Amino acid sequence: MDRRRNHRRYFALTAVAGAALGLAACGSSGQAAAGEAVQVGYFPLVHTSTAVNAEENGLFEAEGLDVELVQTQGGAAAIPTLISGDIDVAYANYTSALLAVKQGLPVRFISGNDVGAADHGIFVAEDSGIETVEDLAGKTFAVNNLQNIGSVAVYALLEDAGLDPSAVDLIEMPYPDMQAALERGAVDAIWQVEPFQASAAAAGFVKLSDLFTGPVDGMPVAGWITTETFLQENPEAVEAFRKAIAASGEELQDNRARLVELVPTFTKVPAEVVEQIEMPRFEGRLDGGQLQKTADLMHKYNIIDAALDTRPLLAE
Repeated sequence: MDRRRNHRRYFALTAVAGAALGLAACGSSGQAAAGEAVQVGYFPLVHTSTAVNAEENGLFEAEGLDVELVQTQGGAAAIPTLISGDIDVAYANYTSALLAVKQGLPVRFISGNDVGAADHGIFVAEDSGIETVEDLAGKTFAVNNLQNIGSVAVYALLEDAGLDPSAVDLIEMPYPDMQAALERGAVDAIWQVEPFQASAAAAGFVKLSDLFTGPVDGMPVAGWITTETFLQENPEAVEAFRKAIAASGEELQDNRARLVELVPTFTKVPAEVVEQIEMPRFEGRLDGGQLQKTADLMHKYNIIDAALDTRPLLAE
């Protein structure tokens, strides 16, 4: 069965792969010249506090890195910027990065950042009558991207509950639009990640379940990627970056006071919201087994059309 038949999109996807392939032909060599900053692209989220904290607390400097942080668009949109050479390292969700690999782009995985935990949730209206994952059969469910880690997790939870994934109609829409769509009844369930989860809970919506639980418990959600060329030409810089991000994650884990102080300085999320969020689970080490599991699930659910061995994609 082609599960993609049930999908509807509120916004059309851009041809990211085609654009990125074109950029790859004219991008930079990836060589970081002596004295030049390593440009690190990050989307402004609670989860990318690891990079901002590493810069502010001197963790990059301690590893001998001169890092310039560059804000990017989220999801797959950062990958063409990486391939073009405008940045050297990017924060991206693993599903988008694995899709890029399948599309022929020279993406390599260098560091973990965050894994699925209580900061991702499935929300429904209080009077929806939806009390279990099984009750989602025949319902509409909003995710931010049909070819994303969220879709993979939804499919796995549905299958674990005894449902065919095609029993739920996935609808693509941006996180900021989901709560209003749920309120007016345009969808039956939504995937919310912090800080949107805190907002949904405050508005009286009911958390049906964590998204990353059961068969996808602890699944790596997003981390840091680079190009094959940059990795080959700058192995010491990559290793230094990895150490700094891991140290930053350790500093931030369960450190709400630091996040309350830090997050409002580079996002639009106010301190009072950060005080209410479910804390992310930071993990600088990228679990190769879990990454392979993500690729296997992407194949199983027809997000990619063939099996993918992730081992050659990991920085040693």
